[in-house]
Amino acid sequence: MGVTVRFHEVEAKSLLRQSIVVDPWFLGRFGSNLYRGCAHGCVYCDGRAEKYYVRGTFDEDIEVKRNAIELARVELDRLREPGILFLGGGVCDAYQSAEKKYQLARGILELCLERGVPVHVLTKSGLVERDLELLQAIHKKSRAILSFSFSTVNDRERQVFEPRGATIAKRFQLLRKAKDLGLATGVMAMPLLPGLSDSTFHMQALMEMARDNGVDFVCHGALTLRPGTQKDEFFALLRKAYPELIPAYTRLYQSNRASGAPDPRYLDRLYAAFREAHLHYGIPGRIPHRVFRGMVPLYTEVAVLLEHRGFEMGDAAGAQGNFARGCWGIGKWARTRLGKLRGKHAFREVEAEFGMLIRSDLLSVIPELDPRVYPDVVEIYKSVIKTDRP
Repeated sequence: MGVTVRFHEVEAKSLLRQSIVVDPWFLGRFGSNLYRGCAHGCVYCDGRAEKYYVRGTFDEDIEVKRNAIELARVELDRLREPGILFLGGGVCDAYQSAEKKYQLARGILELCLERGVPVHVLTKSGLVERDLELLQAIHKKSRAILSFSFSTVNDRERQVFEPRGATIAKRFQLLRKAKDLGLATGVMAMPLLPGLSDSTFHMQALMEMARDNGVDFVCHGALTLRPGTQKDEFFALLRKAYPELIPAYTRLYQSNRASGAPDPRYLDRLYAAFREAHLHYGIPGRIPHRVFRGMVPLYTEVAVLLEHRGFEMGDAAGAQGNFARGCWGIGKWARTRLGKLRGKHAFREVEAEFGMLIRSDLLSVIPELDPRVYPDVVEIYKSVIKTDRP
């Protein structure tokens, strides 16, 4: 049965989301939802949760920010530090069906090319093929990353959970094409579906496909089901398509955490298995430093690499571990310092102050930085400043 998608044009008041801290997975300092709601119809989408206030039926009523390009032009001029613009995630896929008509994603990319802004595009749509040459032009000027998200590499499962996303074969075909054009490419294996795409067999298949298509990294993440609409709609589909999995999902998500996270013991097993897969196939589990070297302020580069080091070392506490919390601590400290300064290049003063703290053994002024990672921060800082930076 077909789905009727309705577009609702709106005048947005703002566009760019400025993260307090650069996400060490996606590296986006700035992001945008060009649309609200998503016609791909992925039943697990976090955007279905009430906290995002998406009006109407999530995959049928799509809000279009018709003034997005004008807003981006103004807001990019106001940015006070360099960073990567992340086009993906949030409450929409920028390359969903509405993009064929409105071409907002293309307009944003043209603006990024004009302004020399690096970009990271994340999608599960084949429509991005239209803009590969534009991404190549951005990459030559300021660098670009193209990632595809995968919840499974089984097309039958994909049709159930991502009914209007591109086929698995198409996604890998475009990753190979982008790689051949010189772009950095990646796989965002998220969310992995318990009992379906989290098995050793699936992980091996995914990593082999990634390796064979030359991707630069594979990041992975567990399925989150926030209490309310998102969880209810996912369970309703599960009862129809995979009723035998209901008891296991009920146990995994019985705590109804606000974040939607499953049982922490499951997360530990999942991440341990993926770390083994990364080691076996030699594919990084984070965006490699060579991809983003010099694209972000010095303090951001060090913070991101600190989290990456924790991942590589198998920090059992994950996002709550000393390395991850240190990443966020440095980022929040830098945001606070930047907020007290004026001028378009104030971030240079924050970079200088960060370097001074390291050279003077004063990292203790960063509240959320655990003393146990001080040596790692110093080592990473020294390795970064040895390389050429703009």
